[in-house]
Amino acid sequence: MATYTNLDDELFAQSALEAFVKVLAPLRAFSTNFSASPGTKGASVLVPVVSNLTATTFGGSYAVCNGTKTVVTVSLTGHKFLAVGQDDLTAANSSASSLESFGRQQGAALATLVMQDILSLVTTANFSLATAVSSTALDVPQLRATRLLLNQNDVPVDPRSMLIDCTPYDALLGVTNFVQAQMFRDSGVLQEGKVMRALGFDFYELNNLFASGASVMGFACHPNAIAIAMRYLQPQSGNTYEAAGPVTDPETGLVLGLRKFYDNATGVRYLAMECNYGYARGLSTGGRVLKRLD
Repeated sequence: MATYTNLDDELFAQSALEAFVKVLAPLRAFSTNFSASPGTKGASVLVPVVSNLTATTFGGSYAVCNGTKTVVTVSLTGHKFLAVGQDDLTAANSSASSLESFGRQQGAALATLVMQDILSLVTTANFSLATAVSSTALDVPQLRATRLLLNQNDVPVDPRSMLIDCTPYDALLGVTNFVQAQMFRDSGVLQEGKVMRALGFDFYELNNLFASGASVMGFACHPNAIAIAMRYLQPQSGNTYEAAGPVTDPETGLVLGLRKFYDNATGVRYLAMECNYGYARGLSTGGRVLKRLD
């Protein structure tokens, strides 16, 4: 059981949320519907996905539809949590410690599990294959081929994202011409080892988050490829929690639920952090899978 010392709820929650949001930054690549409004586990949320918008010559009437807005139904079936606790003896004998670091670790751990679950959707059963190559041999030609396939399927050029595992990402950093071109635009390539954008894609580096059995090393996509919903799971009326409520990031809408309570039988005070969410495939043409051969 993880423990905490001299827990300050607000400090702990803020540091946990910061790490949670940072790990889930790649979710910007998808269509989302996040809210701190209460949502029952298993309930459905509608996530809009816009596609096939085409301009045309005016024909005398405005009462026409030049595109479709598909609504993807997402069930809130994902429920991950992480709890920490402190017994009476520990509370009486522990000195003050840094909660920011501890909160960040928990927020990151919870977000990693959520991200792994969502990316389990990225398989060649759900999205077409773009290319297959050894993870250490990924190069610009494979990225160009992926870009071309999206263009040929009329996938909107903006926004597009490229989620890549750390090994092929490192291979790209070893391509001299590619890295030099990036360095002219962004000094962070050398300072942080990050490629922020290339060939029209926003890049996100992942660390073994794709399903291991699917041999996936990357995913090129438009937001309409995957729909994600997230809601606060509110305790039922009559609960005896010391404190319970949502913690929300105002910029992204990502939300955590916190529950604090004391167990009289064991003499332990707990703080549970949870995420209530769901995901579904949007448009199969909106994404392409990069597979590894090793």
